[in-house]
Amino acid sequence: MTKLQEEMSEQMELRTFYQKTREARGYSYGEIETGYLHSSQISRFEKGESMFSAECLLLAIQGLNMTPTEFFALMPTYEPSRLHVFMKQMSDYAINNDIEGMKKLLKPRAKKKINKIYNVMVKVTIFDSSGENLITDNDRKLIQDYLTGIEQWTLFEIDVFSACLEALSLKEAYYLGLEMLDSDELSNLLVSHADNVKKALVNLYVHMVCNEQYTRANRIKNELEELLGAWDMEEKIIVSIFETFSKFKQEKSSELFEEIQSDIQVLKKFGVIDFAKRIEMFMAKEC
Repeated sequence: MTKLQEEMSEQMELRTFYQKTREARGYSYGEIETGYLHSSQISRFEKGESMFSAECLLLAIQGLNMTPTEFFALMPTYEPSRLHVFMKQMSDYAINNDIEGMKKLLKPRAKKKINKIYNVMVKVTIFDSSGENLITDNDRKLIQDYLTGIEQWTLFEIDVFSACLEALSLKEAYYLGLEMLDSDELSNLLVSHADNVKKALVNLYVHMVCNEQYTRANRIKNELEELLGAWDMEEKIIVSIFETFSKFKQEKSSELFEEIQSDIQVLKKFGVIDFAKRIEMFMAKEC
């Protein structure tokens, strides 16, 4: 099959799945249309007479009261992105503290930028897991140049930023986080990738606290308080723990230490074992 044939096949599968999903959920064209998406556009899309732009596809999916993640995850032909597969492998190695397994993910002679970025993500994970620092100045420059040079934030940049904080200077990490929050794409990102945005900001907050950047940490915490909702319990617990951890680092109070230990047990009950272990590691360094 040629590349063009593959693209046509994928478009047909997308149209067919969208129509079946719309009909199964009982939505008419009129119930889905908005000021930016007319019912005639939806009809032409389903009939194969035209294709949606990325923005129209997002609006059409939202009209079904589904997130893009839910929609594409339910597609029979859906395949996880390369980034998703890579991060799942890396996460599995990290949870098991398998440093040698992580090192096998490194591509020593990487030429493509994407592979070089993946290498940095692995090196940061190795550093977080074992303290072994394989991050080079070239790695730091690569991540800095890439994230400061992007024209718009997407899921990929959010995940790279979240995973590569250690490869950035504290100042760069802080201002890139604020740039993401101030970006024109933030509202779309929060619709389609809210969990990733919140996770990235929680990671940035933790990173600032652990590096004693308390003023910057408070600014990020204030932003998180605006974003985190009633269902974001895991993120709220993590922020709460590190808010206490921040006070402990400055005051060295035994009461605060006991409070953190209690909060770690709460995290474990929520099933966030890996993060609980990381907090215990941070505590071991400080106590």
